[in-house]
Amino acid sequence: MKAGVVRRLGAVEIDDVPRPTVGDGEVLVRLRAAGLNRADVIVRDGLFPEQQPLPIILGVEGAGEVAEVGSAVTTVKEGQRVVLLPMVVCESCAACLSGVDSGCRDLRFFGEHTDGTYAEYLAVPARNAIPAPEGMSYTELAASMLAYLTAWHMLVTRGGLRRGETVVVVGAGSGVGSAAVQLAGVLGARVIATTGTEDKRDKLLRIGARDIVNYRQIPDFSEAVRALTGGAGADLVHNSAGGATIQQSIHALRRGGRLIGMGSHSGRLAEIDLFSLYRNEIDFRGAHAADSRELPGLLPMLAEGTLHPIIDSTFTLDDVAAAQERLVSPDRFGKVVLTID
Repeated sequence: MKAGVVRRLGAVEIDDVPRPTVGDGEVLVRLRAAGLNRADVIVRDGLFPEQQPLPIILGVEGAGEVAEVGSAVTTVKEGQRVVLLPMVVCESCAACLSGVDSGCRDLRFFGEHTDGTYAEYLAVPARNAIPAPEGMSYTELAASMLAYLTAWHMLVTRGGLRRGETVVVVGAGSGVGSAAVQLAGVLGARVIATTGTEDKRDKLLRIGARDIVNYRQIPDFSEAVRALTGGAGADLVHNSAGGATIQQSIHALRRGGRLIGMGSHSGRLAEIDLFSLYRNEIDFRGAHAADSRELPGLLPMLAEGTLHPIIDSTFTLDDVAAAQERLVSPDRFGKVVLTID
């Protein structure tokens, strides 16, 4: 089969590799689309400390149809359309039995710790093949699972978002950022979105943002947030950008506000004024991975079209290098997706 493989750091190449075999509790998925994520580039460049040794097939997200099922599988059948849950867990620890994937003692991800979705076929545990909502294309499905689950985990599970609160989404033009803007708006929050380009202003307003702050024009974006909130500050900040934006995120919050952080492409380290945390009793919470227990809340919103995946661009699997270039472009808005024919 054809796959996007990293055999040497810094490059992904299209190669013919053996089609995977299926174990008793596994499903073979004929992939039709794969969503791109920053993690793909990090793995490609060898920057994850615990990633699988090379060679590795990249790709965290994907969607397709079931080509084969193992003898013990009863949850899906051949020919069924599925979207992949990216988190691979042990299924036996206390966290797994409670549906808390992020707490699994052996948590792994496709495309990081096992081969991923830049391929024609992928064998996955049956729990990872989720029956796809009707009415969504493979491209939309491949762009939905990680972005919206992450946004849900950050805003709802970790953030405790309540209707009527004010949320700042930092880096709102990314896949997770644009998902967070939509989700927060649907849940009844006022959304202030930060972005680095004026081209994204109207797009963010159309998907649910009420106010836009251009952080290139206003590097201290917390000042703009406070002006927009009558000096009070926001209730919650959703930050998937990383170190360079953490202090401004803290300053943007009201007393007792919550900062939820996940992602580090602007830096893994941040210099923080501790007084700004202590004196304002800011609650700084990290987020790692979403949980399968969050699917029942999210899937109906996708099925009904309440949430609609934002697609920046699509590329064929053969054009994977160009797709990754687009992924890291500052002009990107939403998800980049590979189509796999």
